[in-house]
Amino acid sequence: MNSRTWLWLGTVLNAIVFLPAAAMAYNAVALATATGGSGVVVAVAFLFVALPIFSLLAPYAAWRLHGKRIEDRNAVIMMIAPLVYAAFLILFLLLN
Repeated sequence: MNSRTWLWLGTVLNAIVFLPAAAMAYNAVALATATGGSGVVVAVAFLFVALPIFSLLAPYAAWRLHGKRIEDRNAVIMMIAPLVYAAFLILFLLLN
């Protein structure tokens, strides 16, 4: 498979991750405002707010990089980064 196919697959996966990530970010911000802005809760809310932003910006940046250097594999690796971050957040939730 060529890099363009991997980029399309990564774009679809990041779009699928975006909706649950946005819901989690909304709930994290609601929790942070309900608890009165505790430092730890605000920090955790920031972690969850970063995921939907990251899952939108990574495909954009990867496609721009692919447009400049077609055979560069870094664009494909860039697509995987939000998915790894989502896995980190899931582990963070399960272990705490």
